[in-house]
Amino acid sequence: MKYLLLLKRLLKKKSYIAMLLVVPLMVLMLNAMSAAPSGLMTIGVYIPGDDSCSKWLKENLESNPGSLLFKFYDDADAVVKDVESQQLTEGWIVPEDLDALVGNMATKGKTKTKIEIVIRESGLTHMLGREVLSSRVYPMIARQMAIYYISKNVYGDNPTEDQLNHIIETYDNYEINGNLFEMGYVDGTDNSSEDTNYLMMPLRGILALWLLLCGIAASMYYLEDEASGLFIWWKTRCFVLRDLLYYLVIIFIPTIMVLVGLYWGGVFTSLGREIATIAAYDFVVIVVAIFIREIIHSIKGLGIVTPILIMASAMLSPVFIDFKEGRALQRFCPTFHYLYSIHDLYYLKSLLIYGIAFLILWYIINTIKRHSK
Repeated sequence: MKYLLLLKRLLKKKSYIAMLLVVPLMVLMLNAMSAAPSGLMTIGVYIPGDDSCSKWLKENLESNPGSLLFKFYDDADAVVKDVESQQLTEGWIVPEDLDALVGNMATKGKTKTKIEIVIRESGLTHMLGREVLSSRVYPMIARQMAIYYISKNVYGDNPTEDQLNHIIETYDNYEINGNLFEMGYVDGTDNSSEDTNYLMMPLRGILALWLLLCGIAASMYYLEDEASGLFIWWKTRCFVLRDLLYYLVIIFIPTIMVLVGLYWGGVFTSLGREIATIAAYDFVVIVVAIFIREIIHSIKGLGIVTPILIMASAMLSPVFIDFKEGRALQRFCPTFHYLYSIHDLYYLKSLLIYGIAFLILWYIINTIKRHSK
């Protein structure tokens, strides 16, 4: 009954309601952005050549833009100008003889002429654009490498015209136009969907950070209630269970919002898996928030620490990018374990161990404080 009264009182707080509205608004905006005609990036492309590779590349970009918007130019200077004026995210300037570039890469592994990428500043979008460009050029290089290899090793590097045509026809008939590698997860989950929405990729990580923020906010509510004398009439011998339930009441609705946001954003896996991982993550968030509250024990102090904690978690967790060089530090971040636990049972276990360790630390610190009074 006390917990129902606590929930009723929370729902009257404007700060709590505002916190709950963050998820639907964020997912709504991301959905709107991803559905926009311009997609994720607007890339200006200049292809001056009339050779076979230039024609193939232009046709490929036109017929399969994916989540990007490609604008074709007749002048390289116009591409540079539009990038400078921020009308384009970046620009691709293709050399006039793309056939020669592809041939050199296939036979020598290097080339003097290169496709020029024009950007304003380096960032995540630039990294994505470079990968997309490589994926579009690679099939041409792979085809030429196969032709070169067979010509050299089967026909002594001197095939006749009929033999060369046979090689090309045989290669094309195999329709090697799919992915050489298919990404999957250790639990066997397939990730071959062609409808991947790049804007939604960091959604799970962002929501996990938001849930961590809710946990810190719960600590602030706790200190506020403690100062107002709430726990004078809410005494219990099992203070651990009382505090866990107090935080659970506050975290429960945000957790539901996270599950709805994941489903709405198109990154939901399965109901059983999502409930198991989010329950474990909730436990860890609650314990970590209580531990930090026990150490700082000040609303002002929590306000100072919170942005530092969220920023550190965003950098150490694979929310936007995964820095494998800092793996040792990443293991201290609960969000890191949660994001990997979705497809790896090992990290679900490590997440629970993480939470139990902080629960023991909190119990020891609380016990020492009680006996010192």
